[in-house]
Amino acid sequence: MSLVDDTIQQINTITSVVFLVISFVNFFLGIFGLTFNILVFTHPTLRREPCSLYFLTATCFNFFVILIIIPVRMISIGFNIDVGNENTRICKIEFFTFYTVRAICSWLITLICIDRYLHSSSNASIRRLSSLKNAKLTIGIICIIIPIFYSHTYVFLNLKYVIDQYGNVVSSCVIENSIYSTFIALWHLALYSLCPSFLMLVFGGLTLKYLRQRRRLLAQPPENNQMH
Repeated sequence: MSLVDDTIQQINTITSVVFLVISFVNFFLGIFGLTFNILVFTHPTLRREPCSLYFLTATCFNFFVILIIIPVRMISIGFNIDVGNENTRICKIEFFTFYTVRAICSWLITLICIDRYLHSSSNASIRRLSSLKNAKLTIGIICIIIPIFYSHTYVFLNLKYVIDQYGNVVSSCVIENSIYSTFIALWHLALYSLCPSFLMLVFGGLTLKYLRQRRRLLAQPPENNQMH
């Protein structure tokens, strides 16, 4: 084995170790933080708030990320063991589930921002939209629509023999169609990051605008009615 191969092997080993360490830290901190989230948002004083329901649902999905996705990634990258690379059906389900769950989490946080905007509105009709009933309905819609948006991944994912980071020929769960590979990357970027971030920015800004307007109104002294 040449010096270059030895160097590459060492870099790959170091990368795997660093990934495992970071993943372990995320795993334990994630469990700790999400457990506290459940304790907080199931408190009787917050239980009937729509915002709490969004947070609680997002926490449940994040638990899936912490307890399922991170360990699977740790085993796959750290120990080069991935059942999805041996079975086409598991390959498709794994890819679909991992992408879908993360996107749903992102949209639930977006719904929290929208709910805060509705709740802070000076318009009573808009404020009434911030309700537990509407929150349950919206969560249900998101949990149905997002999987539909990723359902096409079942068609293009397949097992293929590739060369891994150690130079071995192994079976891997990949997208063979290069056009679709670019499409799904942009699609996930839009659904998981760009669209939710844009809506958070918009509704977060509108919420701050309403709060500042309300603060200015409260700070104004009452006008004295003068008798003429």
